[in-house]
Amino acid sequence: MTGTRHQVNDLLQEGWEVYTVDEVRARHEAETRRMWLPRGRRTKLYVDREKASQSFFGALSLTTRKMRIYPIEGNQNTEQTILMMDRLQRETEEGKKIAVVLDNARFHHARALTDLYAPGQALERITPIYLPPYAPDHNPTEHVWNAAKNNIANLQRDTPEKTFTAFTTYITNRTFDYDLEH
Repeated sequence: MTGTRHQVNDLLQEGWEVYTVDEVRARHEAETRRMWLPRGRRTKLYVDREKASQSFFGALSLTTRKMRIYPIEGNQNTEQTILMMDRLQRETEEGKKIAVVLDNARFHHARALTDLYAPGQALERITPIYLPPYAPDHNPTEHVWNAAKNNIANLQRDTPEKTFTAFTTYITNRTFDYDLEH
């Protein structure tokens, strides 16, 4: 982990834009209970449960301390990671070198993705940096996900859309002072 920290700090001093990235799945589960209590009859309790989830790709800038968050269509996989990395590259200042700190999810090492980092390829401005195995808690983006989930956990929202909006609003309206040290 020390080598990764030094590498990231050196790149930041050289003027690179460094992002830590990760994926998350936010869940919405609602319970609506209705009771009918007429005199002399047994209580009837009806429960309607609604479950939904949405995956997100997040990139925390270690220079601006702002998080970019993108919804993922479908599953978290290599194709979605390529789309999000391309979008991140397009939204980062033109000509600026980009380093992306990734965990060791299997699809982050897929050949379809790693081949795109080569010169002349779609993601040539991006340099990947991989965290050591079994060190996900060192990724600052994980701390952002935990803070956002804790923020929305105790309020029941009516619809999944409201839950996911609350999740993304919490993240996009703040700066996060996390780095690879914490």
